[in-house]
Amino acid sequence: MVIAVAVWAVFACGAFVAAAMNGWLGPDAGVGTGFCEAARDCWMAQPANTVSNLGFVLAGLAIAWHAARPARESERARGEGMPRGLAAAYAGLVVTLGPGSAAMHATQSRIGGDIDLTSMFLVSAFAATYAAVRLLGRRDARTVTRIFLAVLLAQEVAYFRGGEIPLLMHTGNAAFVVTLAAALAMETVLAGRAGAGEPLLDRRWLLAAGGLIALAFAIWTQAKTGSRWCHPHSLVQGHAIWHLLCAGSAYALYRAYAAAARA
Repeated sequence: MVIAVAVWAVFACGAFVAAAMNGWLGPDAGVGTGFCEAARDCWMAQPANTVSNLGFVLAGLAIAWHAARPARESERARGEGMPRGLAAAYAGLVVTLGPGSAAMHATQSRIGGDIDLTSMFLVSAFAATYAAVRLLGRRDARTVTRIFLAVLLAQEVAYFRGGEIPLLMHTGNAAFVVTLAAALAMETVLAGRAGAGEPLLDRRWLLAAGGLIALAFAIWTQAKTGSRWCHPHSLVQGHAIWHLLCAGSAYALYRAYAAAARA
């Protein structure tokens, strides 16, 4: 598993660098300029907001390493924790979020912006899907795939057919937030079923995941162009901190899944 995720990380990051350096994602259209950092005259327009996405790559690799440990096999044999295949898929999606988000910040192109949102949707769709299939009691591959694709498509439709909205900037971001909120709501229902034999997620890791994403969102709302927190030419960017905190949240969410035990 670790080797497969590492190979994917190298390929995805290499493809991003090649696309950004050769202009394959299209011309600079100013996408992402609302996140404060001033554009540099090089292939990496926003260096801090771009490089900070390595946090997602490292988080995905850490997930794969933890999921592949021999000690995890006994937990899976008891029907606890996250199945190996889903853990590998989640690790790959978290890795993808790194070069996906970097595509926008490095190029400021429209295609880069689309890739950024899609990489976010992949992770939120996974969180909602994993909660939904456990809620339904149907964890077969067909059900997982159908729900995942349906949730992903719904977010894409909201993004491409929507428009600008207050605070969240546009409907794509709103779809991401709503999907994560739906996942949280389903996890709350599942927690109430723990006494009936449903594995209970580790609350410490779940609180860590929620706390990190909440803090990240608070910073995200303030680290925008024109805000008092905005220093366009600084290499310390609030949006870069958002990336790192979100990567930590994604890892903590996996650990909550992996540590699930029957009450």
